[in-house]
Amino acid sequence: MIQVQDFQNRVVKRAGRLGQDACVIMEAAIQSVDPYYGVACTIQQTPAGISIAGEMIADEQIDRVFLLGVGKASVPMAKAALDLLDERIQLAYVITKDPQFLSESGYAGKLWVDLGGHPVPTENSLKSTKGMLAALPQLSERDLVLVMISGGGSALFTDPMGDISLEDLQILTEIMLKSGAQIQEVNTIRKHIDGVKGGRLAERLFPARIHALILSDVVGDPLDMIASGPTVPDPTTFQDAWEILQKYDILEQAPHSVRHLLAEGSSGNVPETLKPGDLAERQVGNHLIGTNYIAARAAHEKALQLGYHSLILTTHLTGLTSDVAQFLSGILKTEMAYQWPLPRPFCLILGGETTVHVTGNGLGGRNQDLVMRMGPVLADMENVLFISLATDGEDGPTDAAGAASDALVYREASELLGMDLTASIKDSNAYAYLNNAAALIKTGATGTNVNDLVLILGGY
Repeated sequence: MIQVQDFQNRVVKRAGRLGQDACVIMEAAIQSVDPYYGVACTIQQTPAGISIAGEMIADEQIDRVFLLGVGKASVPMAKAALDLLDERIQLAYVITKDPQFLSESGYAGKLWVDLGGHPVPTENSLKSTKGMLAALPQLSERDLVLVMISGGGSALFTDPMGDISLEDLQILTEIMLKSGAQIQEVNTIRKHIDGVKGGRLAERLFPARIHALILSDVVGDPLDMIASGPTVPDPTTFQDAWEILQKYDILEQAPHSVRHLLAEGSSGNVPETLKPGDLAERQVGNHLIGTNYIAARAAHEKALQLGYHSLILTTHLTGLTSDVAQFLSGILKTEMAYQWPLPRPFCLILGGETTVHVTGNGLGGRNQDLVMRMGPVLADMENVLFISLATDGEDGPTDAAGAASDALVYREASELLGMDLTASIKDSNAYAYLNNAAALIKTGATGTNVNDLVLILGGY
């Protein structure tokens, strides 16, 4: 369980009360979207049967119950279901990322934990996916399959179609992640080259009754985009995927096998993903159990309890970090000049997920890049603390969840450490820049994943 001290670093500590309160607020936000709690609130076993999100399934309608899980939060989600339905569940198989969860394999004598790669799929992703599907027996309409879905599932759970190799998949993923494409665009492409995305897992599980419990890591919570929608109808098309590659000028960089499959699909020679009508008469339920909005609300309520004037500006924050930094700089300047939109002390909260257009060979993540870019503005503002972090504890391919900045970070990095902000931005090297300034926040895996949170505190 994440705790207050997990968010601390030198920058947070020197902020005094602002830093202490920020840690309490972040703890409340993360705990509000605890995946175990979310599942426990959604499933109930009663004398008459199993209730899922208010829908009762009578005992006489169910012969067997199976549990599948994909994503960074799949282990705690599976444990909650096992604690609730232990005797009913025949098989529980999950694929996650963090090796720490391997110790949970064997939980309740049933849980099988496999690992995959993220954000780029690995050989383990393919092996684990095949292992999960092979572990299932022939299913009937009297079987119930519970599917626990959370962020990271797109890379952890994958079965590429056609002649697409693992290497091709890895090359494509790297290209897309560096292009600046939104996650919805990335997942549109993923859904059309993969045999378990875009509703295709649900197709494989038919004729069983399916209930998916979903922890959202996509802005706006579109069910078809979370983990690329393995149990959800897909409104996008092969042609949409092709046009996204064109939009970001990466079509020619994409492997030939990917271009060939998308072209064949656009021509009608490869079946489309499942569309809304395809699932209309099927027994499929998809249920949200945790979102960025829930986390932001918890942060807001805790800030109020601590005596702050608090405001959630948005839970749909998107765009390139360069643009977002400029936008937030304007808001902060107005706040400091006119005490608007909030009087002092203030706590501004934003949720969502920005993107980074990678231009160099450095190390970092979207939250780190945003914090680094905010440095010059914060340098002129005393008694302000700016924090941006990934709720899963993992910002990009690093061991940091995000970072914190104040009036001193930019000055120290430039004047004392001799670091060039422009060069660090150009080289996409936020990790080194912020690490040298002792500004990184390293929580480790939080066990949940609902996008990012930005906190701006000031006035105490």
